[in-house]
Amino acid sequence: MKRRYFLQLLLTVFVGTLFLSCTSPSDKDLSFIISSDQRNHAAEQFRTKHYTLPGYEAIKKVGQGSFMVVVGDLDPPQATRDLMDKVFGKDYPWYVVRGNHDKDSASMEYIRSLNRGDRSFPHLVRKGPAGSEEATYSFDWDNAHFVVLNLFYDGKTDNAKEANVVPELLAWLEDDLKQNKKEHIFVFGHKPIISVLDMDNGTQRHAGEVLDKFPDNSLKFQQLLLKYRATAYISGHTHAASYANINGLWLLNDGHIYGYEDTYTPELLFASISKEIERGKSSGIDESKAIANFQKSNNEEVKKIIYTLDPVPGKEDSDLSDEQTLKALTEFYSNYKKSDAAAMEYTERFWKNCGWRPSTFLKVKISGGTGVVEFYRDQKFNGDYALLHSLTLFSK
Repeated sequence: MKRRYFLQLLLTVFVGTLFLSCTSPSDKDLSFIISSDQRNHAAEQFRTKHYTLPGYEAIKKVGQGSFMVVVGDLDPPQATRDLMDKVFGKDYPWYVVRGNHDKDSASMEYIRSLNRGDRSFPHLVRKGPAGSEEATYSFDWDNAHFVVLNLFYDGKTDNAKEANVVPELLAWLEDDLKQNKKEHIFVFGHKPIISVLDMDNGTQRHAGEVLDKFPDNSLKFQQLLLKYRATAYISGHTHAASYANINGLWLLNDGHIYGYEDTYTPELLFASISKEIERGKSSGIDESKAIANFQKSNNEEVKKIIYTLDPVPGKEDSDLSDEQTLKALTEFYSNYKKSDAAAMEYTERFWKNCGWRPSTFLKVKISGGTGVVEFYRDQKFNGDYALLHSLTLFSK
Protein backbone atom coordinates (compact mmCIF):
# COMPACT_ATOMS: atom_id res chain seq x y z
CA MET A 1 0.00 0.00 0.00
CA LYS A 2 2.77 2.38 0.96
CA ARG A 3 4.69 1.42 -2.19
CA ARG A 4 1.64 2.20 -4.37
CA TYR A 5 1.20 5.57 -2.64
CA PHE A 6 4.86 6.38 -3.19
CA LEU A 7 4.66 5.55 -6.90
CA GLN A 8 1.53 7.71 -7.29
CA LEU A 9 3.26 10.59 -5.55
CA LEU A 10 6.33 10.20 -7.75
CA LEU A 11 4.16 10.17 -10.88
CA THR A 12 2.33 13.30 -9.69
CA VAL A 13 5.60 15.15 -9.12
CA PHE A 14 6.90 14.07 -12.54
CA VAL A 15 3.75 15.21 -14.38
CA GLY A 16 3.75 18.47 -12.44
CA THR A 17 7.40 19.08 -13.34
CA LEU A 18 6.66 18.30 -16.98
CA PHE A 19 3.72 20.71 -16.93
CA LEU A 20 5.88 23.47 -15.47
CA SER A 21 8.55 22.92 -18.09
CA CYS A 22 5.93 23.30 -20.80
CA THR A 23 4.78 26.60 -19.32
CA SER A 24 8.20 28.14 -18.70
CA PRO A 25 8.57 31.94 -18.60
CA SER A 26 9.72 31.96 -22.24
CA ASP A 27 6.22 30.84 -23.25
CA LYS A 28 4.33 33.43 -21.23
CA ASP A 29 2.41 36.11 -23.09
CA LEU A 30 3.58 39.65 -22.47
CA SER A 31 2.55 42.91 -24.07
CA PHE A 32 3.49 46.49 -23.27
CA ILE A 33 3.08 49.96 -24.73
CA ILE A 34 5.71 52.48 -25.81
CA SER A 35 4.90 56.18 -26.17
CA SER A 36 6.94 59.37 -26.11
CA ASP A 37 7.22 63.11 -26.63
CA GLN A 38 3.71 64.19 -25.64
CA ARG A 39 5.04 67.12 -23.59
CA ASN A 40 2.34 69.56 -22.46
CA HIS A 41 -0.18 68.08 -24.90
CA ALA A 42 -1.16 65.69 -22.11
CA ALA A 43 -2.25 68.66 -19.98
CA GLU A 44 -5.87 69.51 -19.22
CA GLN A 45 -6.19 72.37 -21.73
CA PHE A 46 -5.12 70.09 -24.61
CA ARG A 47 -7.42 67.16 -23.91
CA THR A 48 -9.22 67.25 -27.26
CA LYS A 49 -9.12 65.06 -30.35
CA HIS A 50 -6.16 67.05 -31.69
CA TYR A 51 -3.54 66.09 -29.11
CA THR A 52 -2.50 63.22 -26.79
CA LEU A 53 -5.87 62.15 -25.36
CA PRO A 54 -7.13 60.20 -28.42
CA GLY A 55 -3.81 58.34 -28.53
CA TYR A 56 -4.28 57.13 -24.98
CA GLU A 57 -7.89 56.22 -25.73
CA ALA A 58 -6.70 54.21 -28.76
CA ILE A 59 -4.17 52.41 -26.53
CA LYS A 60 -6.97 51.39 -24.18
CA LYS A 61 -9.02 50.17 -27.13
CA VAL A 62 -6.28 47.93 -28.56
CA GLY A 63 -5.19 46.78 -25.09
CA GLN A 64 -2.93 48.69 -22.73
CA GLY A 65 -0.77 45.68 -21.93
CA SER A 66 1.03 45.14 -18.64
CA PHE A 67 2.65 48.57 -18.53
CA MET A 68 3.80 51.59 -20.55
CA VAL A 69 7.29 52.98 -21.08
CA VAL A 70 7.22 56.73 -21.80
CA VAL A 71 10.44 57.48 -23.70
CA GLY A 72 11.01 61.05 -22.57
CA ASP A 73 9.77 64.61 -23.02
CA LEU A 74 6.85 64.42 -20.64
CA ASP A 75 7.19 67.98 -19.40
CA PRO A 76 5.29 68.29 -17.21
CA PRO A 77 5.35 64.60 -16.11
CA GLN A 78 2.52 65.17 -13.61
CA ALA A 79 0.15 65.91 -16.51
CA THR A 80 1.07 62.64 -18.21
CA ARG A 81 0.43 60.60 -15.06
CA ASP A 82 -2.85 62.41 -14.48
CA LEU A 83 -4.02 61.59 -18.00
CA MET A 84 -2.97 57.96 -17.52
CA ASP A 85 -4.99 57.80 -14.31
CA LYS A 86 -8.06 59.06 -16.12
CA VAL A 87 -7.77 56.71 -19.11
CA PHE A 88 -6.09 53.57 -17.74
CA GLY A 89 -6.67 53.78 -14.00
CA LYS A 90 -4.41 54.75 -11.12
CA ASP A 91 -2.89 51.27 -10.83
CA TYR A 92 -1.57 51.13 -14.39
CA PRO A 93 2.25 50.78 -14.19
CA TRP A 94 4.49 53.17 -16.08
CA TYR A 95 8.22 53.61 -16.53
CA VAL A 96 9.71 57.02 -17.24
CA VAL A 97 12.68 57.90 -19.46
CA ARG A 98 14.22 61.33 -18.93
CA GLY A 99 14.08 63.45 -22.12
CA ASN A 100 15.84 66.65 -23.15
CA HIS A 101 12.74 68.74 -22.34
CA ASP A 102 12.48 67.27 -18.83
CA LYS A 103 15.36 69.38 -17.60
CA ASP A 104 13.51 71.93 -15.46
CA SER A 105 13.85 71.46 -11.73
CA ALA A 106 10.19 70.56 -11.15
CA SER A 107 10.18 67.82 -13.82
CA MET A 108 13.48 66.37 -12.64
CA GLU A 109 12.35 66.34 -9.02
CA TYR A 110 9.16 64.52 -9.97
CA ILE A 111 11.05 61.89 -12.00
CA ARG A 112 13.58 61.35 -9.21
CA SER A 113 10.83 61.05 -6.61
CA LEU A 114 9.31 58.05 -8.40
CA ASN A 115 12.39 55.94 -7.75
CA ARG A 116 14.00 57.52 -4.69
CA GLY A 117 15.03 55.73 -1.50
CA ASP A 118 12.56 53.03 -0.55
CA ARG A 119 10.30 53.97 -3.47
CA SER A 120 10.84 52.21 -6.76
CA PHE A 121 9.25 51.33 -10.05
CA PRO A 122 7.51 47.90 -10.13
CA HIS A 123 9.72 44.82 -10.55
CA LEU A 124 12.86 46.91 -10.12
CA VAL A 125 16.18 45.08 -10.47
CA ARG A 126 18.83 47.80 -10.11
CA LYS A 127 19.02 51.54 -9.62
CA GLY A 128 21.47 53.63 -11.57
CA PRO A 129 25.07 54.74 -11.01
CA ALA A 130 26.06 57.40 -8.48
CA GLY A 131 24.56 60.70 -9.61
CA SER A 132 21.74 59.10 -11.56
CA GLU A 133 20.38 56.57 -9.08
CA GLU A 134 16.73 57.43 -9.72
CA ALA A 135 16.60 58.26 -13.45
CA THR A 136 18.59 55.21 -14.61
CA TYR A 137 17.35 51.74 -13.64
CA SER A 138 16.47 48.25 -14.81
CA PHE A 139 13.49 45.97 -14.21
CA ASP A 140 12.27 42.51 -15.15
CA TRP A 141 8.86 41.45 -16.39
CA ASP A 142 8.18 37.80 -17.12
CA ASN A 143 11.06 36.60 -19.30
CA ALA A 144 12.23 40.02 -20.44
CA HIS A 145 14.78 42.44 -18.99
CA PHE A 146 14.30 46.19 -19.44
CA VAL A 147 16.89 48.95 -18.99
CA VAL A 148 16.02 52.66 -18.80
CA LEU A 149 18.99 54.96 -19.41
CA ASN A 150 19.20 58.61 -18.47
CA LEU A 151 21.33 59.76 -21.37
CA PHE A 152 21.72 63.17 -19.72
CA TYR A 153 24.10 61.73 -17.14
CA ASP A 154 27.68 62.91 -17.40
CA GLY A 155 29.19 60.69 -14.72
CA LYS A 156 28.37 63.17 -11.96
CA THR A 157 24.97 64.78 -12.47
CA ASP A 158 21.69 63.42 -13.88
CA ASN A 159 20.82 66.72 -15.57
CA ALA A 160 23.63 67.36 -18.06
CA LYS A 161 23.02 69.40 -21.21
CA GLU A 162 24.05 66.77 -23.78
CA ALA A 163 22.75 63.25 -24.37
CA ASN A 164 25.69 60.86 -24.38
CA VAL A 165 26.55 57.32 -23.26
CA VAL A 166 29.50 58.32 -21.10
CA PRO A 167 31.93 55.66 -19.80
CA GLU A 168 30.33 55.67 -16.34
CA LEU A 169 26.91 54.93 -17.81
CA LEU A 170 28.32 52.29 -20.14
CA ALA A 171 30.07 50.54 -17.24
CA TRP A 172 26.86 50.49 -15.20
CA LEU A 173 24.98 49.08 -18.20
CA GLU A 174 27.49 46.29 -18.70
CA ASP A 175 27.33 45.34 -15.02
CA ASP A 176 23.56 45.21 -15.28
CA LEU A 177 23.53 43.09 -18.44
CA LYS A 178 26.12 40.69 -17.00
CA GLN A 179 23.73 39.86 -14.18
CA ASN A 180 20.67 39.44 -16.39
CA LYS A 181 19.18 35.95 -16.68
CA LYS A 182 16.16 36.86 -18.81
CA GLU A 183 15.88 35.82 -22.44
CA HIS A 184 14.95 39.15 -24.05
CA ILE A 185 16.54 42.55 -23.46
CA PHE A 186 15.00 45.93 -24.28
CA VAL A 187 17.00 49.12 -23.66
CA PHE A 188 15.43 52.59 -23.65
CA GLY A 189 16.91 56.07 -24.03
CA HIS A 190 15.34 59.30 -25.19
CA LYS A 191 17.65 60.04 -28.12
CA PRO A 192 18.24 57.48 -30.89
CA ILE A 193 21.60 56.14 -32.01
CA ILE A 194 20.98 57.61 -35.46
CA SER A 195 18.16 59.69 -36.93
CA VAL A 196 16.10 57.51 -39.27
CA LEU A 197 13.52 58.89 -41.71
CA ASP A 198 9.86 58.71 -40.72
CA MET A 199 8.44 55.45 -42.02
CA ASP A 200 5.45 57.08 -43.73
CA ASN A 201 6.36 60.59 -44.90
CA GLY A 202 10.15 60.35 -45.07
CA THR A 203 10.89 63.43 -42.98
CA GLN A 204 14.03 63.51 -40.85
CA ARG A 205 14.96 65.54 -37.78
CA HIS A 206 18.14 65.96 -35.71
CA ALA A 207 20.47 64.18 -38.15
CA GLY A 208 23.95 64.14 -36.62
CA GLU A 209 22.61 65.60 -33.38
CA VAL A 210 21.62 62.45 -31.49
CA LEU A 211 23.95 59.81 -30.01
CA ASP A 212 25.97 59.91 -33.23
CA LYS A 213 27.13 63.34 -32.12
CA PHE A 214 29.61 61.41 -29.95
CA PRO A 215 30.60 58.61 -32.37
CA ASP A 216 33.19 56.85 -30.20
CA ASN A 217 30.81 56.48 -27.25
CA SER A 218 27.93 55.58 -29.56
CA LEU A 219 29.98 52.81 -31.19
CA LYS A 220 30.94 51.34 -27.80
CA PHE A 221 27.28 51.47 -26.77
CA GLN A 222 26.19 49.60 -29.90
CA GLN A 223 28.93 47.01 -29.45
CA LEU A 224 27.83 46.41 -25.87
CA LEU A 225 24.20 45.90 -26.88
CA LEU A 226 25.30 43.44 -29.56
CA LYS A 227 27.62 41.63 -27.13
CA TYR A 228 24.75 40.89 -24.76
CA ARG A 229 22.29 40.20 -27.60
CA ALA A 230 19.86 42.98 -26.78
CA THR A 231 16.67 42.67 -28.79
CA ALA A 232 16.11 46.38 -29.33
CA TYR A 233 17.19 49.88 -28.43
CA ILE A 234 14.08 52.08 -28.25
CA SER A 235 14.01 55.87 -28.43
CA GLY A 236 11.94 58.94 -29.26
CA HIS A 237 13.03 62.58 -29.69
CA THR A 238 12.96 62.89 -33.48
CA HIS A 239 9.12 62.66 -33.73
CA ALA A 240 9.78 60.31 -36.70
CA ALA A 241 8.48 56.79 -36.11
CA SER A 242 10.92 54.35 -37.65
CA TYR A 243 12.83 51.10 -37.42
CA ALA A 244 16.23 49.90 -38.56
CA ASN A 245 18.50 46.96 -37.84
CA ILE A 246 22.24 47.07 -37.11
CA ASN A 247 23.78 43.59 -37.24
CA GLY A 248 20.81 42.07 -35.43
CA LEU A 249 20.06 44.95 -33.07
CA TRP A 250 16.68 46.53 -33.72
CA LEU A 251 16.48 50.32 -33.48
CA LEU A 252 12.89 51.36 -32.80
CA ASN A 253 11.72 54.95 -32.63
CA ASP A 254 8.26 55.69 -31.29
CA GLY A 255 8.07 59.12 -32.89
CA HIS A 256 5.61 61.04 -30.72
CA ILE A 257 2.10 60.92 -29.28
CA TYR A 258 1.85 64.71 -29.42
CA GLY A 259 -1.13 64.79 -31.78
CA TYR A 260 -0.74 68.04 -33.65
CA GLU A 261 3.02 68.65 -33.51
CA ASP A 262 2.53 72.36 -32.98
CA THR A 263 -0.22 74.34 -31.31
CA TYR A 264 -2.01 75.77 -34.32
CA THR A 265 -3.60 74.89 -37.61
CA PRO A 266 -5.17 77.84 -39.51
CA GLU A 267 -8.57 76.94 -38.04
CA LEU A 268 -7.27 76.86 -34.45
CA LEU A 269 -5.20 80.02 -34.95
CA PHE A 270 -8.19 81.97 -36.25
CA ALA A 271 -10.38 80.75 -33.38
CA SER A 272 -7.75 81.74 -30.80
CA ILE A 273 -7.28 85.22 -32.27
CA SER A 274 -11.05 85.70 -32.37
CA LYS A 275 -11.30 84.83 -28.65
CA GLU A 276 -8.54 87.30 -27.84
CA ILE A 277 -10.34 90.05 -29.77
CA GLU A 278 -13.60 89.34 -27.95
CA ARG A 279 -11.84 89.49 -24.60
CA GLY A 280 -10.20 92.75 -25.57
CA LYS A 281 -13.52 94.41 -26.40
CA SER A 282 -14.65 94.18 -22.78
CA SER A 283 -11.51 96.10 -21.76
CA GLY A 284 -11.69 98.70 -24.51
CA ILE A 285 -8.85 97.14 -26.53
CA ASP A 286 -9.21 97.47 -30.29
CA GLU A 287 -8.68 94.66 -32.79
CA SER A 288 -5.12 95.54 -33.86
CA LYS A 289 -3.94 95.82 -30.27
CA ALA A 290 -5.62 92.50 -29.36
CA ILE A 291 -3.83 90.76 -32.25
CA ALA A 292 -0.53 92.28 -31.10
CA ASN A 293 -1.16 91.05 -27.55
CA PHE A 294 -1.93 87.57 -28.87
CA GLN A 295 1.24 87.52 -30.96
CA LYS A 296 3.35 88.65 -28.03
CA SER A 297 1.94 85.95 -25.74
CA ASN A 298 2.31 83.16 -28.31
CA ASN A 299 5.28 84.38 -30.32
CA GLU A 300 7.13 81.09 -30.80
CA GLU A 301 4.03 79.11 -31.83
CA VAL A 302 2.77 81.93 -34.07
CA LYS A 303 6.10 82.14 -35.89
CA LYS A 304 5.95 78.43 -36.65
CA ILE A 305 2.56 78.58 -38.35
CA ILE A 306 3.22 81.88 -40.12
CA TYR A 307 6.41 80.41 -41.56
CA THR A 308 4.54 77.24 -42.58
CA LEU A 309 1.97 79.29 -44.45
CA ASP A 310 4.67 81.13 -46.41
CA PRO A 311 8.00 79.30 -46.14
CA VAL A 312 11.18 80.89 -47.45
CA PRO A 313 13.87 78.53 -48.84
CA GLY A 314 16.97 78.52 -46.69
CA LYS A 315 15.22 80.23 -43.79
CA GLU A 316 13.64 78.98 -40.57
CA ASP A 317 10.70 80.24 -38.51
CA SER A 318 13.19 81.65 -36.00
CA ASP A 319 14.48 83.99 -38.73
CA LEU A 320 11.19 85.88 -38.75
CA SER A 321 11.32 89.17 -36.88
CA ASP A 322 8.55 90.06 -34.44
CA GLU A 323 7.47 92.86 -36.77
CA GLN A 324 7.23 90.52 -39.76
CA THR A 325 5.30 88.02 -37.68
CA LEU A 326 2.76 90.58 -36.47
CA LYS A 327 2.22 91.93 -40.00
CA ALA A 328 1.66 88.44 -41.41
CA LEU A 329 -0.62 87.48 -38.50
CA THR A 330 -2.79 90.56 -39.03
CA GLU A 331 -3.06 89.81 -42.75
CA PHE A 332 -3.93 86.19 -41.99
CA TYR A 333 -6.80 87.16 -39.69
CA SER A 334 -8.17 89.72 -42.12
CA ASN A 335 -8.07 87.36 -45.09
CA TYR A 336 -9.23 84.22 -43.27
CA LYS A 337 -12.51 85.79 -42.15
CA LYS A 338 -13.37 87.14 -45.59
CA SER A 339 -14.70 83.91 -47.08
CA ASP A 340 -14.73 80.13 -46.84
CA ALA A 341 -12.63 80.00 -49.99
CA ALA A 342 -9.89 82.11 -48.39
CA ALA A 343 -9.97 79.97 -45.26
CA MET A 344 -9.71 76.80 -47.35
CA GLU A 345 -6.75 78.21 -49.26
CA TYR A 346 -4.88 78.78 -45.99
CA THR A 347 -5.76 75.30 -44.78
CA GLU A 348 -4.58 73.60 -47.98
CA ARG A 349 -1.35 75.59 -47.95
CA PHE A 350 -0.72 74.67 -44.34
CA TRP A 351 -1.15 70.91 -44.77
CA LYS A 352 0.97 70.98 -47.92
CA ASN A 353 3.89 72.63 -46.11
CA CYS A 354 3.71 71.54 -42.48
CA GLY A 355 5.46 68.16 -42.79
CA TRP A 356 4.03 66.95 -39.51
CA ARG A 357 4.70 63.34 -38.64
CA PRO A 358 1.63 61.32 -37.59
CA SER A 359 1.16 60.76 -33.87
CA THR A 360 2.19 57.21 -32.95
CA PHE A 361 2.38 54.58 -30.25
CA LEU A 362 3.93 51.11 -30.29
CA LYS A 363 2.67 47.85 -28.84
CA VAL A 364 5.17 45.03 -28.28
CA LYS A 365 3.77 41.51 -27.96
CA ILE A 366 5.74 38.42 -26.91
CA SER A 367 3.98 35.08 -27.23
CA GLY A 368 5.18 31.55 -27.85
CA GLY A 369 8.76 32.61 -28.45
CA THR A 370 7.87 35.28 -31.00
CA GLY A 371 8.17 39.02 -30.44
CA VAL A 372 6.25 41.49 -32.59
CA VAL A 373 6.05 45.28 -32.51
CA GLU A 374 3.00 47.07 -33.90
CA PHE A 375 3.00 50.70 -35.03
CA TYR A 376 -0.33 52.50 -34.50
CA ARG A 377 -0.57 55.90 -36.17
CA ASP A 378 -3.03 58.78 -36.45
CA GLN A 379 -2.46 59.06 -40.17
CA LYS A 380 -5.11 61.72 -40.83
CA PHE A 381 -4.46 63.83 -37.70
CA ASN A 382 -8.04 63.38 -36.52
CA GLY A 383 -7.55 61.02 -33.57
CA ASP A 384 -8.44 57.90 -35.56
CA TYR A 385 -5.47 55.58 -34.89
CA ALA A 386 -4.91 52.49 -37.01
CA LEU A 387 -2.38 49.64 -37.13
CA LEU A 388 -0.21 50.63 -40.09
CA HIS A 389 2.94 48.54 -39.66
CA SER A 390 3.95 45.32 -37.91
CA LEU A 391 7.48 43.97 -37.47
CA THR A 392 8.76 40.63 -36.12
CA LEU A 393 11.63 41.26 -33.70
CA PHE A 394 12.48 37.62 -33.04
CA SER A 395 11.00 34.17 -33.59
CA LYS A 396 12.11 30.75 -32.41
